Amino acid sequence: DYNAVMKSWVNSGEMNAAAERVEQILRNMQDKFVEGDEHVQPNAESFELAIEAWTIASDVDYAPARAHKILEWMNHLYTSSENDKAAPNTNCFHLVLRAWASSGKLEAPIMSEHLIMWMQHLQQQGLESAKPNTMCFNTVMAAWLKSGDITAEKRIRQIFEFMELSSRKGNTDIKPDSSSYNTVISSISPAVKKLYDSGGARRADKILARLEMGFLGGDESLRPDTIIYNQVIDFWAKAQSIHGHYLKARDVLDRQIAMYESGVRKCRPDVMSYTSVIAACASTYGSKKERRRAFDLAHKTFIESCRNKFSHPNDVTYGLMFKAVGRLLNKADEKDRYARTLFNLCCGDGCFGEMAFLRMKEAASPELLKELTNDCEYDGLPKEWRRKVVTPRRSSNASKKSKNMTDL
Repeated sequence: DYNAVMKSWVNSGEMNAAAERVEQILRNMQDKFVEGDEHVQPNAESFELAIEAWTIASDVDYAPARAHKILEWMNHLYTSSENDKAAPNTNCFHLVLRAWASSGKLEAPIMSEHLIMWMQHLQQQGLESAKPNTMCFNTVMAAWLKSGDITAEKRIRQIFEFMELSSRKGNTDIKPDSSSYNTVISSISPAVKKLYDSGGARRADKILARLEMGFLGGDESLRPDTIIYNQVIDFWAKAQSIHGHYLKARDVLDRQIAMYESGVRKCRPDVMSYTSVIAACASTYGSKKERRRAFDLAHKTFIESCRNKFSHPNDVTYGLMFKAVGRLLNKADEKDRYARTLFNLCCGDGCFGEMAFLRMKEAASPELLKELTNDCEYDGLPKEWRRKVVTPRRSSNASKKSKNMTDL
């Protein structure tokens, strides 16, 4: 069985060498079939194995192009009636799409779109085996996401809206699923984190609301997860220019908690969920009243985080709470009271990392700082205080880097 031999090569781990051998076997099979040996006629599985072999040949950069060429050859053999078992199918196309999407090549998103258009053309000509599905469109969006192209968000949104429109018209084969929504929201990240686009959080929140509405309406394919909620909370945390951004972040967390408590275990809030809300609070500007309101919310969120083992504060959470104390409280005695309590909790949890130390220096009075740390710098503090800190120690510019990390 030639297919069995090809499959063993695909699973051999030999990457490029395996792909070359599998393609050689496939071409020999086709040559013998043309010469009259019908017992070795390559079928769809044969071509799929050859394509798959190239998709996992990560040791050469031309692998996606070679997989693509086999697909083109497959289509040629079928349309020219040289092999009636070589009809291109969705699985073969998806393998090539995935190869381009994961390659990181400049041309990857364009090649992926061309493949989708080719599939649609074949379907229009009556070849139903090659019709695109949700997974194919998701892979095209993933190619755009990985490209880092400045137009990626816009193009991903256009593809997503096309999928939604097609679904509403009755084509359920390309209906967006939770992965589609995740990609759309992920595509907003560069605008929020690099271009400081304050509107990015709103766009992401609206997409999340559509996902929630669809799932609550009975569509199981739109079941949300922790990642998608955490992304939107993080976007709001970085939208400091929007008044009340910390309330928006907390609103998303509240929706996540409600969704989890309703039975959606995939979206269980974790430490990042709570920490991002605290980050949003800690970055709040405005009047004394506004900053007090933000601190109270940070405190409430921190206490909730402490109650659950899945969301228990880590070194970043503590660092951001120290930041909230230093930036949001006005009275020195109140700052010291909170700083002392936080310090004791933080050290008891083994989470007194460098970020927490630097933020505590900004929050506590010199007298309290000296009392708590015995006037030591970070390296001189007991290791027991930071036993759970996983962030690698940094040298020389450590203070600057830690501060930049928390300037949300």
